[in-house]
Amino acid sequence: MKHRRAASTGTELIERIAHARVLVATAAVFIFGFSFIASGQPPAGVLGAVAQGSADMGILQDGAGMAEMDPLTAVAPPPDEGLYYTVYQVAKGDTISEIATSFGVTTDSIVTFNGITNARTLSIGKFLKVPNLNGILYSTKDGDTIDALATKYDISADRIKDINHVDDDVLSSGIKIFLPDARLSSWALREISGDLFTWPIRGWITSWYGWRNDPFTGSRTFHTGIDIGSSTGTPVHAAMEGVVSATGYSTTSGNYVLIAHHSGYSSLYAHLERIDVKPGRSVSTATVIGAVGSTGYSTGPHLHFTVSKYGRTLNPMTVLR
Repeated sequence: MKHRRAASTGTELIERIAHARVLVATAAVFIFGFSFIASGQPPAGVLGAVAQGSADMGILQDGAGMAEMDPLTAVAPPPDEGLYYTVYQVAKGDTISEIATSFGVTTDSIVTFNGITNARTLSIGKFLKVPNLNGILYSTKDGDTIDALATKYDISADRIKDINHVDDDVLSSGIKIFLPDARLSSWALREISGDLFTWPIRGWITSWYGWRNDPFTGSRTFHTGIDIGSSTGTPVHAAMEGVVSATGYSTTSGNYVLIAHHSGYSSLYAHLERIDVKPGRSVSTATVIGAVGSTGYSTGPHLHFTVSKYGRTLNPMTVLR
């Protein structure tokens, strides 16, 4: 009986140990499962990242395996995954520069990947594709070659070929390719961010851009700029560097100055009390071009300020900083 009880006790002990091992193994599976799920989440601080997708310019890529251990550092380098993007949903208060910083990429990468031409139009809830690499998404033109683009943007031709999986130097027109490490010009970034023009005077808005009731007739007319109220004689500065293209007087604008700027932009300053510049003069934002007045079709002292691009007016508020 004693032998049987001992045998029974031994059997029970083995069963308990076996049962404990099953529990440990089960717990390990759960822990691994949660760890695996957690590993698929976006980086810490990038809470709006909702998905990831391939960005291989339409060419399928083979899955990359883990790279070999670096014998110098004994730390495995990240896998060679090529170009891909993460989808981010814009939240209240977000700016493109802040989003770029949180993902560790340049503003250039985000604006070109999403075709953004005016960062001020960024809206809450919009989904953005955020690439994992610095660079710009470029639409090819007639005559473009890999070598020419590499020279223009001061980047590696081999990296362009590697990222986009192309071998030929000559590129077809109208295709999208990613130029790794390329940057937009400072002017292009200024235009996209809307930081092109400075305020020509300090004052207050008395009339906005767009349709309004005419101050004299009451009829609906389109106002091609903004009116900035100020006192007579206040110095008026050029709102951006450029060249004075015209000055003069008209019954509508009174004394006016017209300045031509980079990339087809121009600015008009009207109802001036006096004009201090002549056509052909190069100006900067420090240049005084005239003084606030009430000449021409005007109800009182103010500056009428118009911005145009290639002759077409646009809302100055979208380009003033």
